[in-house]
Amino acid sequence: MSHTPEQRLYRAWLVMALLITVMGVAALAYNPVPAIVTLAAAAFCGWRAWLARPRAPEPLSFRLETDPAPGSLGGDVGGRLYPEDGTAFPADPEVTLVCTRLCEKAGHQTVSHRRDWVWWETRPAFTESNCLTFRFEPPGSLTGTEPRPDLSETEWRCHHYWTLVVQGAVAGQVREQRLRLRVTPGDARMVQPLAPESEARNQPLARDEQEPADAMLEA
Repeated sequence: MSHTPEQRLYRAWLVMALLITVMGVAALAYNPVPAIVTLAAAAFCGWRAWLARPRAPEPLSFRLETDPAPGSLGGDVGGRLYPEDGTAFPADPEVTLVCTRLCEKAGHQTVSHRRDWVWWETRPAFTESNCLTFRFEPPGSLTGTEPRPDLSETEWRCHHYWTLVVQGAVAGQVREQRLRLRVTPGDARMVQPLAPESEARNQPLARDEQEPADAMLEA
């Protein structure tokens, strides 16, 4: 498994801190003065390791323009993703479309949730001059976006919603963004279709190759 230079630097400082700490603790029994100097050096290495620690990658920031709007069950769910806030185009971008059934029940001071991942599919996203493009063809038998019902303390109230997860690598780190989108029954197609070369590669990943939706969306 390969590591970025930042990860290797963090590991080097951490290993040095641990080794020097062991040496300092062992030296305490023989000569406290060198041991204290050694432990101070270990503290310095630990501080440098803390500064070099891996940080959670910044999320992607794209503005979604659906095409058609809204997306169509039995037609296309597609569109374009325009970068915002200086977001760079990720390497090997992918998009996952997820249909979720969310059930909720009100308690005295809390709300209980139950989520079922009804359907999901991952496809490549294609880089154009100023955006990423994508297109799905979800089955018409699925349920479209539904309004969230009022909560009840006596029964579970359920509704369906749709999420687009954008993923790709930026500077060696996998980053992602989650976007809600509206999907309704229909047969509408993209007004601006994918480029022919992109359409030829627009195939879903095999089901067993896709990351489970519950792991992808647990945050």
